[in-house]
Amino acid sequence: MKSNKRVKKIDNLLKDIHKFIFLHTKEEVLKLGLTPPRFHILWLLDKLQPINMTGLTKKAYMANSTLTVIIDALVKEELVERYRNPEDRREVLLEVTSNGESILNSIVEVRQKFLLRSLRGLDSGQQDELIELLTPILKDMEEDFENIKWEEEN
Repeated sequence: MKSNKRVKKIDNLLKDIHKFIFLHTKEEVLKLGLTPPRFHILWLLDKLQPINMTGLTKKAYMANSTLTVIIDALVKEELVERYRNPEDRREVLLEVTSNGESILNSIVEVRQKFLLRSLRGLDSGQQDELIELLTPILKDMEEDFENIKWEEEN
């Protein structure tokens, strides 16, 4: 198989895997009264908290105005809390509330159960091998993305 055919096949596989995980997650997200973008920001915020809007904007790769609308909705739904940084009162930090964590955990649990069912054809050694194969790809993508973004900004 030529290199470009291999890349095309990998691209299609990853795209299709993402599609099914997204569709399954979307169903649960909607059941719990969220939208996919709100879930994404809640999930990202949970990983990065506490964080200010500037930091979240950079990590979410969204316009500040779009992110503000999402955060406002999450605050109104009591899934996210805004508060002043005790060390610098000029800065407002964001954190996921216990209610937000509860909803997020239930979505992640459903998502991971779906993924676990999808991995049933792989034994634990193959699953470990998959992790070993995907980890450096993700690391390279993150580094490449940040470098390209930095080059575009400068």
